[in-house]
Amino acid sequence: MANTSTRVARTFSLQGMPADIYGQDDSIHVPLKSLDSLNFTELVNLLSVNKEIVSIAKQTEPEVKACMSERLIRRPPELLHELRRVYAQTYSVYESPLHIVNVTVDRAVLSNRPLILGVQYQNVSEIPVVIALAKVNWAGESFLPEQEVCGHEREGTIDVHFNEEHTFPVGHAEFEVTLFREDGAISSFIRSVYVLPSNPLSLSVDPAGARVTGSWSARGDYQPASDTFLTECEITLANRDAGAVGMNRRISWEFWDGPVGSGTLIESGAFDWPSSISVPAFSVWKGGVWFSSPRGSGIFTTYERKEDTALSISMSANDGRVVRGEITTRVMLSYGVNIIKVGAFGAQKHFDLYDAVDRMRQIYEQRDITLRAVNRFIIPDAQAGSYTILNSDDEIRDMWEDWSCSNDSIDVYVAQDFQWGTTNGFAGAIPDPSSKGGREDGVAVEKTGFTDASGIMRLDVPTLAQLIGHEVGHYLGLPHLEDANNMIRSNTGNRRPDLNYDQYRLMFPHGYMHYE
Repeated sequence: MANTSTRVARTFSLQGMPADIYGQDDSIHVPLKSLDSLNFTELVNLLSVNKEIVSIAKQTEPEVKACMSERLIRRPPELLHELRRVYAQTYSVYESPLHIVNVTVDRAVLSNRPLILGVQYQNVSEIPVVIALAKVNWAGESFLPEQEVCGHEREGTIDVHFNEEHTFPVGHAEFEVTLFREDGAISSFIRSVYVLPSNPLSLSVDPAGARVTGSWSARGDYQPASDTFLTECEITLANRDAGAVGMNRRISWEFWDGPVGSGTLIESGAFDWPSSISVPAFSVWKGGVWFSSPRGSGIFTTYERKEDTALSISMSANDGRVVRGEITTRVMLSYGVNIIKVGAFGAQKHFDLYDAVDRMRQIYEQRDITLRAVNRFIIPDAQAGSYTILNSDDEIRDMWEDWSCSNDSIDVYVAQDFQWGTTNGFAGAIPDPSSKGGREDGVAVEKTGFTDASGIMRLDVPTLAQLIGHEVGHYLGLPHLEDANNMIRSNTGNRRPDLNYDQYRLMFPHGYMHYE
């Protein structure tokens, strides 16, 4: 009899990093050197470059400099790379750059605690720096603290403060710091950190690689060749201690239907990590695991029903401390659309229409639903007749019966205009059927155009994206919902690109909804 239990198909180790220098793509810490204050030999030794490169950099005659640079292009590529490096690290007497040398943080940025970024800068000008911005990218919505700068120092450190309102949970945070000088000069620097737990040791579970659902959940990814679901996740151990922490190799896992500990346990197990685990002081250790769930297993059955699961991972330190992390796992759902242009569209309107469809896809992907197909059709003016301008419920339903597409995607008719009160979109029913050819099979919207400043006829892409998404939502089962920022609000002017979890739950049983 075939084994129908979930198993660990693979484990993998990732590079652990110090918590205060966490981003592999962070800006390089380097001060600018003056070409004019250092002699030839000092520059060669300081920058570790070829003497010819320094000769070009220190040359002040434009014609000579251009001739020398042209000859360099024909030389080995590493010489040109060295010249670029010299220009990136130096300035001449004719320049007055603003330059961020480094951005520093406390060695341990702690969760839910205030912090200070130290912005070390050089300003080779008498014109002062006036503004410091620090855009923050993290698991939540980005925000942008702004701070005025006082003083006329040519170099020094600016402290950017994050108070109790701007703290972070455990996890990766990226700071994109920008200084603005009064004359418009700017300089930017990226510094990433891993926010450590306020308690000494923690474990977090995250999606791995690109297999992430829209709401930052781990994805149950169906594998047709083996008829299994593969769930991939990353495990991060964060250590706030001043000494390294050794961990036991045994890792326990549980999948739950409902909250961990109070829902229904679906499957559980344990495995041993292939090598010893040690988390350095003020650093993180990262690894990952793939769970393979064959047909017949509890996890496969739950995913096939399009239901969520909660994955719990637990480990213990050699000193007895137990840490645990959880994450929601779910399949990415998908449906297809048939975009049917009713009547003539110019080239720009055609591009705008499919830009709107792509934006609509992005709205749904934030709620773990994507488009598996976008099929393109057109009903030419000569055949569309009166359907280019829609005047009534009956006329729209006549169009659906006359022009239905015989596949399992939702028919979206984009008409030239609606002349039917204040209506600009229509769906046959809530929900519409998962069958074709009837008077409830389809949605219709008007294309909502305008003429831009260049005289080109355009479509209102943001409005059209939400209009199509709104009517498709009705097709999949969503009634109007007047919550602020929701896409299914009844008034077009009040809509925003949000869908909530309850709406996701209403849509996923529809017959046109599949898992990816």
